[in-house]
Order: sequence, then structure tokens, then C-alpha cells
Amino acid sequence: MVREKQARTFLKDHRDPAAGVAAVLAAGMLAAPPIIIGLAPGGYANWVLWIERLTALYAFTLIFMNIVTGAFAPYFYAIFKARGEYLIHTVTGAAGFLLALAHGLLVVTQRTYLSFGAAWVIGPVTLILLALTIWVALDRDRLKKVWRSIHVINYAIFVAVFVKAVLIGTDFTLTTSDSYAVMVLFSVYMGIAGLAMLSRLRRYRTQVARRKAVAAPAAEE
Repeated sequence: MVREKQARTFLKDHRDPAAGVAAVLAAGMLAAPPIIIGLAPGGYANWVLWIERLTALYAFTLIFMNIVTGAFAPYFYAIFKARGEYLIHTVTGAAGFLLALAHGLLVVTQRTYLSFGAAWVIGPVTLILLALTIWVALDRDRLKKVWRSIHVINYAIFVAVFVKAVLIGTDFTLTTSDSYAVMVLFSVYMGIAGLAMLSRLRRYRTQVARRKAVAAPAAEE
């Protein structure tokens, strides 16, 4: 916790440069999907296929950004303050969900799923779960006792979507250099998301331990 406090203090003291670095990283992540499609065989030749791929890649990217800004919220508070962090977290979550929904609708209406195996079912299931976590987060004042537990499902959703992408995703299953680059990039996202989950669990355990320490003297009285 001491290191975490020192890191937050450092970010707060260097807020502008830290915000600049965060903006550059975000811009790079958002620029990656169209570049990936442009370098792939066929590129933008088939408009239905490239829109499906673009919405999928952007949905995954934005959900990743949502997970990171949520799990590392204290650090983002130091850079963007609470209101800015909440806005970024909310926008990335909502945009990621809408793009995932658009991708799902295209896959169903264009019957693209017919060329895939049973793994495509992961998409609709995770979309329903994502809608649930967003609804619970928006209604968290009324669902104080359960919203955090349900919100953690986002990590399982992220893993499931990654597995689906590896199994049937166009930009993952091609044996080309850009496909390998996509696999590396999104694997890095997975690794960072894993660290984010561990950080969140660690912070939660610390909070629980503090509450018990405060409650213990009161119980003895």
C-alpha cells in the first residue's frame, strides 16, 4: 500500500505529463483496429466483413480500457480526478457494449455465424452478461450489496471474448504476419487485464482487513 500511495502521489505531482502519456496510449489503441484490417488480406474489400471485424476489435479494445480504468481507478483519479476517471470509465464501457451489440446484430442478420462452429454462441452469452453488469453499475446506489460482485463478471466476459476471438476470429485465425501481431497485441491486453484483476482483489482484501481492524475494538466494548 505504501508503494501504491507513492505512485499516486507521483502521478498527482506530474498530472499533465501522465495525462499526455495516457492520451497517447489510448490513441494508439484506438488507431490499431483500422490498421489491422487494412493490413490483412482483403482489407476493406468486403464492407460487411470489415464492419463486423472493426466493431469486434473496437468492442474488445474499449472493454479492455474500461477494465483497466476500473481496476486501476486510484491511479486514474490522481491523473484525471474522480469526475474525469468516472467519465472515461463510463464512456468506454457504454461504447464497448454498443459496438459489441452492433457486431452481434451484423453477425446474426448477415448469417455470418453459419460459417463458424459452436464457439460463436460465446458472443450472445457474453453480450447478455455485459448488459447485466452495465445495468447493475448504473443502478449501484440501489444495489449496493451486490453491484461490486456482479461487476467482477466483466473479467470473465473479457476472457471469454478473447477465447472466442482466438477460436473463430478472422483476425486471429489467419496465418499471416498481421494476424500474429493481433494475437500478440491482444495477448498483452489479456496480461494487463489479469494484473488489473489481481490489483483489484488485493485492494479489496486490504479494505476488508481494515474494516475488521476497526470493528474489532468496537466489538470488544
